[in-house]
Amino acid sequence: MRTRGEEWQVLLQRYALPQALDSRFTESLASLLPAAHQNPTFRSLYPVISMWSLTVTDADNFEDSTDTLPAIAAMDGVYTVLAWPHSEGTVLFQTTDPAEAVEFAAKRIEEQHAR
Repeated sequence: MRTRGEEWQVLLQRYALPQALDSRFTESLASLLPAAHQNPTFRSLYPVISMWSLTVTDADNFEDSTDTLPAIAAMDGVYTVLAWPHSEGTVLFQTTDPAEAVEFAAKRIEEQHAR
């Protein structure tokens, strides 16, 4: 099992350009992941890519996750912050700037942790 830091490194390498161009969606992930990794809130959480979305958890691995944190979908240059449960598709925020999406989601995560 990888640590949070190790998982971030794996994802940053896997979705780095130019190899990320194997799909029309991965270019957006290639822009989102570095922005998320630069944010201290996101960097402190365990990252998972699922359905072209970045999901994070307080758990030490995704299988143990019981979190209800927002996710960021990254498709075709649009970054959509989704509320939990992500499958319901409740949009909290949408932008073409990955750093803006990360900042918005990080604030929501921080608010949830403060409760």
